[in-house]
Amino acid sequence: MSFTPFIAAFFMIAVAELGDKTQLLTMGFATRYPIRIVIPAVALATALLMGLAVIFGGAINAYIPQFYLGLAAGIVFIGFGLWTIFGKEEDEEKIEAKHNQSPFWVIFSSFFLAELGDKTQLATLTLSAQYGSPILVWLGATLGMVAVNIVAAVFGKWMKHIIPEKALKWTGAILFIGFGVATLIGLLIK
Repeated sequence: MSFTPFIAAFFMIAVAELGDKTQLLTMGFATRYPIRIVIPAVALATALLMGLAVIFGGAINAYIPQFYLGLAAGIVFIGFGLWTIFGKEEDEEKIEAKHNQSPFWVIFSSFFLAELGDKTQLATLTLSAQYGSPILVWLGATLGMVAVNIVAAVFGKWMKHIIPEKALKWTGAILFIGFGVATLIGLLIK
């Protein structure tokens, strides 16, 4: 069994999450709530979101030829890179609604809504469609996102001061574009 889908999903999603609004949201939550509540809430929301993405990606894989999936994946990844550079993020205040709920459900629902349809979820869908290995892509994407958000939670107060947000954003954009170009070149070499 090849672990390429797991490795690709882990690293792509982890890098894409660097500097993303949900990572910043996790940092913000970690400054207000105990990490023992923040991490499980973020992990559960992530597992559910990535599960939805691989289900739809697996269905696409069953009906569309690999060449077209690769072509779409390359174009989508380049688009994500450009989206990372030029897209606008929502303010944390708009994402985080003040509810009379437990902190766990406030964090879970805020993270879920902020990440729903985000580039990392769409990238997971694309990777699932490209590799046709939903379990490995789900595990890789979920663990990649959770790992980055654990770092965000643990270093929430200090991360922004160590690594500028702009540097994180550009690193993610360059890696997305690079992965997209590599995918398209791979199609031409076949």
